[in-house]
Amino acid sequence: MARARAFARGGVALVVLLGALLVGAPAAATRPPAIVGMGDSFVSGEGAGDYLPATNRRGNFCHRSRAAAVQRVTLPGVRNPARVNLACAGATTDHVRLGGHHRYGEAPQAEQLRTVARRYDVRLIVLTIGVNDVGYANLAYDCILAYLRLAPRCQDAWTPRIRQRLDAAVPRIARDVRDVQAVMRDAGYRSGDYTLVLQSYASPVTGDVRYGTASRGLFGCPVRDDDGNWAKNWVASQFSAAFARVAAAEDVRFLDLAPALRGREACARGIGRLQEWSRGISVDLAAVRHGLGMNVIQQSAHPNARGQSQFAHCLSAFVARDVDAAKCARQADGNLAPVTTPLVA
Repeated sequence: MARARAFARGGVALVVLLGALLVGAPAAATRPPAIVGMGDSFVSGEGAGDYLPATNRRGNFCHRSRAAAVQRVTLPGVRNPARVNLACAGATTDHVRLGGHHRYGEAPQAEQLRTVARRYDVRLIVLTIGVNDVGYANLAYDCILAYLRLAPRCQDAWTPRIRQRLDAAVPRIARDVRDVQAVMRDAGYRSGDYTLVLQSYASPVTGDVRYGTASRGLFGCPVRDDDGNWAKNWVASQFSAAFARVAAAEDVRFLDLAPALRGREACARGIGRLQEWSRGISVDLAAVRHGLGMNVIQQSAHPNARGQSQFAHCLSAFVARDVDAAKCARQADGNLAPVTTPLVA
């Protein structure tokens, strides 16, 4: 009799467990699919304009743009996904990691992802982070000083700094990736349920400009030829190599944007302003209403709406392919497309 009662209790428990699973499955299946952007200004869409009002005001200049690539990227077989952009201009790796720092009063992005992962069926996460750990704003400022002959070439001081700071940032970037993966596991996702893409950076400036040395500053490109080419070629490649190592070590996909803006940078030779895919150095007079500060020039030297649209075009094609890594390069039709490249460990 005791054995019969034990068997009965076990049977009831099994029925309850199966019932819970059957009830839970439809709820998960009915969550709307979503694309999530994380990281800094390259994903938030700063420079592209058309910002969400709550992220373009005194106290919050995350500059999340409706023209950002994550608002335009498409996924195979997914119609009308929700698009959740957690990225914030100026963010560092500490603003992404679990237990990290708040930015503009917002919780670290990995912690915000917890809610998103449970509310939606997240299919794609795009992450670009690290350039602000190295000091992007200070680098840009020093390059302008060098153009004005108020300081030596920015590459002379910044080449060793970038090597040192990027080496220090790599484990922090890797930690951000692992924290994103941990949040998704905690929310019940398996590794094959979603795609995590780590993206690198493209240089918004070039040394091959269409204006003379004296006049280029008036058109938003106050950078020496040698410093501009150094940023385009050496700096971008350093970030790409670092991101490729992280992606290989953490088993995520890698999209290299280093070549993406070449020939379409602000003031690039052979094109007009309406063909540029990035903004030069400019003062946003409309931003003055939010107060005088970095917000007035914060959008400078970033991909514009055309550039973000091209990033989305390349990212969409990359996600649709079964490849671990690729680089975005302009093709004969004038658009960006992913070119397969081996993932370097």
